[in-house]
Amino acid sequence: MALMSNEQHEDCLKNSDSGGESPVKSAAALLLESDMDCYLTINGDDQGRLDKNTPRRFFLSAGSHLINAITQDGLVEKEWVQPSNDKEVAHLIYLAEEHAQAQAKFQEQKEALNGPLGIECWSVEQIQLEQMTAATQIGLAKFFRDGTDTPEMVVIPAGSYRMGEVSDKHKVTIPHSFAVGKYPVTVAEWKRFLVSGETTYSPADNGWAGDNLPVTNVNFIHAQAYVRWLSTKTGKTYRLLTEAEWEYACRAGSVTEYYWGDKLGKNNCNCQDSKSEWSCKRASPVGSFAPNAFGLHDMLGNVWEWVEDTWHDTYNGAPADGKAWSSGGAISTLSNQEWRVLRGGSWIIDPRDARSVVRFMSDQSSRNSYTGFRVARALP
Repeated sequence: MALMSNEQHEDCLKNSDSGGESPVKSAAALLLESDMDCYLTINGDDQGRLDKNTPRRFFLSAGSHLINAITQDGLVEKEWVQPSNDKEVAHLIYLAEEHAQAQAKFQEQKEALNGPLGIECWSVEQIQLEQMTAATQIGLAKFFRDGTDTPEMVVIPAGSYRMGEVSDKHKVTIPHSFAVGKYPVTVAEWKRFLVSGETTYSPADNGWAGDNLPVTNVNFIHAQAYVRWLSTKTGKTYRLLTEAEWEYACRAGSVTEYYWGDKLGKNNCNCQDSKSEWSCKRASPVGSFAPNAFGLHDMLGNVWEWVEDTWHDTYNGAPADGKAWSSGGAISTLSNQEWRVLRGGSWIIDPRDARSVVRFMSDQSSRNSYTGFRVARALP
């Protein structure tokens, strides 16, 4: 059935009693018809589905009304202000052509994400060459420190990659090189913070001895305090990684479940069933396992790592330029604190949750024996 002409609509307005609201005093009729199925709201109120080529009649009070029509898959949305007085009005909603274009673009983007992208096309040798080039251009070594008693940092080159699970994979471009801690922040490094007098918080050690263990029992707020102190101490800009930076740094060009392959294997990290001496017992000393192609250790397993982003259930609307998604995140109903993203898994986690793509959330004031953090630093 084709869309009706305005004359046909006017006839319907005079003769039809079906659909929409019942007539009320001082109300004018609005007949809506669309060239594809969609959902309607009027002034924010849900009006249900408008079926393709099936007119629905509404009676609106005098004044202006905000009308929104959105396709069932959400690809196309149209919104307009509809004036209403004592005249009868017919409005045709054209969605099909724009939807076909949007669908074609979506499919093109989806197909583009089926193959390797950016850094994923590089060999390990090329990745490390790019890393060295990025460091040399700003007068740094690939591995460096901003002082003898600061965390060892690793230069990470700019690049693009596909972030997320298969179901929500999307392209992210990291536009500038940055640096990442070679290891999670350690007990020894936190002790220096404590000695500085800039914090009085001494995290519980869980009964584990060792300055080269990752510091745990620190929440997001503690981690932020540490990077502020480190920035002041060094005169450089330290911060937490964004979630997109974290996955980019963790993957180091890999497209497998873990940065060493698709199988957990033996003694590649510290998590359940990894056959390490620490699995399901405690955190392991940093650097106990082989690094990824960038030279970063313990990106998977050992301890969850706080990142800068607030929690969103999906990546819909997430920045595509590697920046933190720091607005509009979920709030804990118990503490009224923001939920923050954790990455990497831990010594006590199931192997499926220690994969490169896995994300977890926690109240930013929460702390425990299996969560720590890693630092990032801006480069010139």
